[in-house]
Amino acid sequence: MLSGIKPDRRAAGFGLPGMSLAILLAAIMTLPAAFAAGSAKQPVDISTLPKQPAVPSPPPKRPAGALPAAGAPPSVLAMLRRAGVSEDEIGLLAVPVDGGRPLARWNEDRAFNPASTMKLLTTYAALGMLGQDYRWRTGVYLTGLLDGDRLDGDLVLRGGGDPKLVVEDMLALVARMRAAGLRRIDGNLVIDDSLYQLDQGLLEPIDGELTRPYNVTPFPALMNFKSTRFVFKPGKKRLSIELDPPLADVRIDNQVKLVPGKCRHGLGSVRIVDRSDERDARVEVTGRYSIGCGRQGMFAAVLSHRQFIHGFFKAAWLQSGGEWNGLTRVETGAAQGKPWLVWESPRTLAEVAVDVNKTSNNVMTRQLLLQVAADVMQVPATIDHARMAVLGWLEQRGLDFPDLVLDNGSGLSRSERMSAAAQVRLLRDAAASPYADLFRASLPIIGVDGTMRYRLRDHPVSGHGWIKTGSLDEVRAIAGYVDAASGRRYAVSMLVNSAHAEASRAAQDEFLRYVYVNG
Repeated sequence: MLSGIKPDRRAAGFGLPGMSLAILLAAIMTLPAAFAAGSAKQPVDISTLPKQPAVPSPPPKRPAGALPAAGAPPSVLAMLRRAGVSEDEIGLLAVPVDGGRPLARWNEDRAFNPASTMKLLTTYAALGMLGQDYRWRTGVYLTGLLDGDRLDGDLVLRGGGDPKLVVEDMLALVARMRAAGLRRIDGNLVIDDSLYQLDQGLLEPIDGELTRPYNVTPFPALMNFKSTRFVFKPGKKRLSIELDPPLADVRIDNQVKLVPGKCRHGLGSVRIVDRSDERDARVEVTGRYSIGCGRQGMFAAVLSHRQFIHGFFKAAWLQSGGEWNGLTRVETGAAQGKPWLVWESPRTLAEVAVDVNKTSNNVMTRQLLLQVAADVMQVPATIDHARMAVLGWLEQRGLDFPDLVLDNGSGLSRSERMSAAAQVRLLRDAAASPYADLFRASLPIIGVDGTMRYRLRDHPVSGHGWIKTGSLDEVRAIAGYVDAASGRRYAVSMLVNSAHAEASRAAQDEFLRYVYVNG
């Protein structure tokens, strides 16, 4: 494990008040969906989100006089040395999925920051506890009378933790409400987020970049990742800015200077700053934009949770021909009695796992972790309960990872820790589960899609490996499966924690080539 870092048992889910691990295991054992067999969904290629910056803790130093571990591919170590990465700053392991001697190993029992390869644990645990056919539900409640097509009262939306309630879903939900007879709302929109019990003040962005979509925090009523696309359209004299999806009642303060000529000033020269307060939803856009850049767009996470839902819902409601001029508020426990309508996600957990692993989506992963707690414990989900649920499930599976530190489950963390040996054990367990094909297919395919689309495209390993990547400041990681030229499948993991980690990509690719050729 890393120098100066001890496994935080409380952070990892141990020592929590109110529920013993034995009680939790009993709850997990009663889940009807756990490890139900089923066919895997076909993976979907979705565009990638921004990389995730962070600063990991420094790796440990080998005690003086200790012999180095054996079994690392010499070519990989040589490339790491040229990149400025020392032997103490990596851990790697490659083992046949069906058992046998390791093909390669190095510091495999030492815990490192795994970055987004931690998503392997979260998605596999969610499949194991919730089942591949799990779907999220959002409840719609009416607090007043429906008089003809007019609601004399508030409309309440109870968030069900859906990690991907996007604009197409909101338009479909609104269409259902309109088809049920509702046209005019004479009250307010109320958001009931009681499914989670989180202190949003403690969920600070890892790098202070509040408008970066990868920093969005979980909400039971999360909508469209709390992000919208700012579309820049240069005209003859000025630059126009549109939001996709549109957000009602949002003022855009456009201070961007349109400059003539080729595309020298593009999206990188534009700055988006949220200037909203409780009364006014306002976004300021500054910088320079070249006419030659044409129409381009960039995603940004803007507004508060309440303001975003207000603008998102109202735009969809008005587009449907509905009427509403009320306000939006967040109120825990506002949803009472039987729902008027229930919106069920068109996506199963199997499909969401593809989105999470192919694109390395952080907020979707964090929603998954919390959903496990909400369903297993039947109480408002907390981060501590979620960690405890995962650890209980690991114990049920016979997977003991003493150095595991689970923070938010997405890898967007400076404190999460996992060893290459633990990752390989997890991968081998998944390969023997009813979800083996589905789980493997959710990972980016080498040289084909996801975050591995452009790697090793000209090598025979292309198309023969399923690899989750991880990227933080001073952290680079890969973990997944490789089908060697021999036809044998390997579970692999390589973790790099170093000030020069960014330069280790070539060595990681060499590790994958080595497994393919020599396995």
